[in-house]
Amino acid sequence: MKTLYTLLIIGLSLHLHSQVANDMCADAIPIGEVQDLDFTTIGATTDGPLHIDSPCPSNTEPEIDSIYNDVWYLYTPTFSGNALFSTCGTADFDTKIAAYVPGSACPPTDEDLLSCNEDGTTCAESTSELIFEVTAGESYLLRLGGYGELPPGLEGQGTFSVGEFISTVANDFCNQAIEIDLVTNFGFDSFGAITDGPSHEDSQEACFGFNDLTIQADIWYSFTPDFTGSVLWSTCGTVFFDTRLGVYGPDVACADLTSDDLYGCNDDGPGCPDFSSSMFFEVEEGRTYLLRLGGFGGETGSGTFNLTREDAPDPPANDFCENAIPIDLLEPGSTLSVEGTTTAATFNPAEFIFPPCLTNMNGGEFAEVWYSFNNNGNEELQLNFLGLTPNSSFFIDIWEDCTTPTDTLTFIDNCVLLDGELAPAITDTLGLFADTPTDYIMRVTTRLTDDIPGDFSFQLIGEGPSNVNDLDMLNGHVHLFPNPVTSVVNLNFPLNRSTHLMYTITDALGQTMMQENIGKIAGNHSQQIDIDQLGSGLYFINISLNDQPLTLRFIKE
Repeated sequence: MKTLYTLLIIGLSLHLHSQVANDMCADAIPIGEVQDLDFTTIGATTDGPLHIDSPCPSNTEPEIDSIYNDVWYLYTPTFSGNALFSTCGTADFDTKIAAYVPGSACPPTDEDLLSCNEDGTTCAESTSELIFEVTAGESYLLRLGGYGELPPGLEGQGTFSVGEFISTVANDFCNQAIEIDLVTNFGFDSFGAITDGPSHEDSQEACFGFNDLTIQADIWYSFTPDFTGSVLWSTCGTVFFDTRLGVYGPDVACADLTSDDLYGCNDDGPGCPDFSSSMFFEVEEGRTYLLRLGGFGGETGSGTFNLTREDAPDPPANDFCENAIPIDLLEPGSTLSVEGTTTAATFNPAEFIFPPCLTNMNGGEFAEVWYSFNNNGNEELQLNFLGLTPNSSFFIDIWEDCTTPTDTLTFIDNCVLLDGELAPAITDTLGLFADTPTDYIMRVTTRLTDDIPGDFSFQLIGEGPSNVNDLDMLNGHVHLFPNPVTSVVNLNFPLNRSTHLMYTITDALGQTMMQENIGKIAGNHSQQIDIDQLGSGLYFINISLNDQPLTLRFIKE
């Protein structure tokens, strides 16, 4: 009885499947250019491969990814160029489509995949649109099915079209790149552009994160400078969609362009709103660079960009862990603090370890700086952290060394987050340090994808000996006034023994602006410093007393 029931089910299934003539790849319907051709996937099976590494996945679990309930066509174009395969707004379900290289066997393999699309950029109901290059007279398998995070996936019906694609965007293709010089507020519109440039599966660049390995819906420019130096290319705050920028070259041909020709790129610029972009790159006089402007996830839009001659800012001195700045624990109630910044800081995407309290670890650009300290046997330390730049945000975590984050701290997720949009300051307890004096490293990170880098100050509070507290000549106080200051800043040192004084004034980027070696001082010493020549902004005065450093902050009006 069970066998009979099984046979009935199989027979019913075969009957249903037989209603879809091109359910199997081997039964692909031959077509040429068609407009609004009726189709249905209702009752179809899934005949094609999973394509677990495709550029248009359905799910973050790629081992179950596929184009479900697929139907097949064999397309032979009458032209050479770009073909458009589209269900855009003409199907009643979430479609997913693919094209395979000429001569692909049935069923095709991963290596046969030419291109695919899950959601067209401006297509209603999550329908699809795919542009791929064809040669007249060659035959291409077309696969049309449904989206699905899990089997059996979606099915439905509608119409599709396939035919020659003629772009309305003048510089849609690399070989149509518009020649430009240095420009400001240069207008552009990428609406209707297709993706022409290479993808970057093997790139170590951070700009190809969040499961999008290319610069989609791209438009192209060609730049040949008459100078050697640094250039800033930026859509920062001048567009209202999620841009990506890429530079290729120098002196590469569009016909031969590959991922290896990538010279530099940026997805989200530091502090740039609406996920707009900003990048510096070095140029040589007389050499040509290809500029590629597109959108994350296929976003398109209009706006302006700037291409200006500008030197990249120097990163902070502690931009790399190997250059971590030594800091000292402070006694409870201390008025001293450490000043720092993530402005202009960088990171190494090939070796980067995400802060453990970050919620999305799929990609992004970051700025990080480093500090080293000894816990002096304190098993717990208090962290007081203040953001000085409005709305700036910082992740703080502790490392055993430059390659090993510690996983023994008691604070949530082994990480502290100061979200400057919620509060300018945070106090937290870091715990489970070694009960003997042990060296550690503290990292301060800003995620440039959606956070603002900037200046900060902090204290690590603990008990026991520390170098700063050995400065008993200070009696616990250094006074800086007035603050803000217009022309002269005053420093008062209540000393109880002779010491050697030296100071250095740096700007917010760590560049030295003033320096003086005062020599021996003693008693209640006052030092006046004329800063009239400094421009308005934030500055740090780094004081050395007997080679022991202190840092204070002031604002020049």
